[in-house]
Amino acid sequence: MDYSDRVLFELERLENFCDRYKTELRVLSKRIRRDIWKDGNDYVLAGILKSLNDSLEAQYPDRTACTVDTVLDYTHTLGKYNIFINPKLDAGYYEKLIDDILLENAKVIIDEKWKNVNTSSDGSRTFLETFGEVFTQSIELRKEEFFRPLKKSDILCRVVDGWGHDTDRFIPWPNKAQNRWNPPGRTYLYLSFAESLQAYNADFSISEYVCLEEFRAKKGEKYSFCLFETAKEGNILDLSYNDIDLGVYRRKLDNYKHGLEKVIFSEIISDPKKVERYRRSGKELEKAIKQKSEGMVDHQVIADAVTKQYLKMVCNCIYKKVDEKDDDKKEEAYRSFHILSEYLESRGVTGIIYPCTRTNKVIGKNVVLFNIHDATPIDGSIREIIY
Repeated sequence: MDYSDRVLFELERLENFCDRYKTELRVLSKRIRRDIWKDGNDYVLAGILKSLNDSLEAQYPDRTACTVDTVLDYTHTLGKYNIFINPKLDAGYYEKLIDDILLENAKVIIDEKWKNVNTSSDGSRTFLETFGEVFTQSIELRKEEFFRPLKKSDILCRVVDGWGHDTDRFIPWPNKAQNRWNPPGRTYLYLSFAESLQAYNADFSISEYVCLEEFRAKKGEKYSFCLFETAKEGNILDLSYNDIDLGVYRRKLDNYKHGLEKVIFSEIISDPKKVERYRRSGKELEKAIKQKSEGMVDHQVIADAVTKQYLKMVCNCIYKKVDEKDDDKKEEAYRSFHILSEYLESRGVTGIIYPCTRTNKVIGKNVVLFNIHDATPIDGSIREIIY
């Protein structure tokens, strides 16, 4: 018997459970359709989805009380049944799915606030207020975690069109164009950034390829590359976060808490007198471990992990391709970046590492320096190519 109609019915039931989190529920539903639902598992999947949906409705008679954690718990529970649904998917699949739901949840919130970082339509905190609090209370206090000083060994590259240039040509002219980070009338230095030289193919390094993509280079045209070296380490804020998954930070936090509880548990059970004392006093061992771990926790470890989760979510939302031709639309697309860069410069930041949005073939990074003289062209490094 074909149970596909029942699966579709339960997926629609899931998607429509809560209007407030419809976007997140649709992410889950689409992944079930795309990855989890396979030929031959209709009957089992339909039954499990019905059971989960029935439980969800019983738990939340007032559907406005559900939160994003409701969606995450549903996903986690579905993963526990995966051995009966689609054994080819491992636990890592559901961990990644949870990350994607969290990122979608953040996107819904951040996208709206990013449109104008100084205002909030619902009276809540603005993007800049929230970011500013995170910056002052965490980021700038932990530079070793969130800043990345430039090194002489870094690969910094810039491209211009045409051949026959000397190194002066690679120093930016006074800015007239709308660019991502520099406010109108300001000139910043944009370079591709890598910690080491890596080949993209036989013709280009990854740094050169990123330059060509950011420059929107055209096939058959002449271009020139030039390497730069840092003139000062600077206070370079890493806002890339395109080379690591959100789950890395979540798992780091979970592993820290579990590791701490394991140490305390081992300490307690190694001393029979302590175990007996907890038993006589009526305290449960689990409760005792939790209470003791709360007193021993290193709040800096938690703050760092939470801050990195926040930055990962922000960076995942704000970096998009901008292909607008109209100056007014470009200015609108870049306005929030301009305000953020001015804020960061006022806090002593001298540059920002950010991801390349023009390609997904490599994990490319760029750096923008607020002072164009913080890095200088390297004599003899110019390379001319036809793309």
